[in-house]
Amino acid sequence: MVSDADARNELIFTLIQKAEEDMALLEKIVDDEDISSEISGFHSQQAIEKLLKALLMSKIVPFRRTHDLGELIDLCSEHNIEVPDELYDIDDLTPFAVEYRYDVFTPSNKEVFSRQGALERVKEYRWVQFQIK
Repeated sequence: MVSDADARNELIFTLIQKAEEDMALLEKIVDDEDISSEISGFHSQQAIEKLLKALLMSKIVPFRRTHDLGELIDLCSEHNIEVPDELYDIDDLTPFAVEYRYDVFTPSNKEVFSRQGALERVKEYRWVQFQIK
């Protein structure tokens, strides 16, 4: 019989593994002009979402079904889960989960999406793996 803790640990491991797969894909497509920024942004958002959800699950913090990275970060803060200051500003990736997945991404002159920057942000979120016990 599988305990709730074992099932939770298996899901945490799966989320981390899937985030690593997103990151591996990002590394392969970061310079590929044939791949749209929407795809790069989507996998960046997804990797961070999975890592944050794995972290919250490891601390037994309930969360609703959401793609909102800001909401997940806020939950970390509310439950005294330390997040490096430089990683709080990730909510700009949230629209890639749904909005830009089904609509055209047209950044304004002030908003320039950096594929390399998004990949670096995902790599910075690897700190989550060290927070999970």
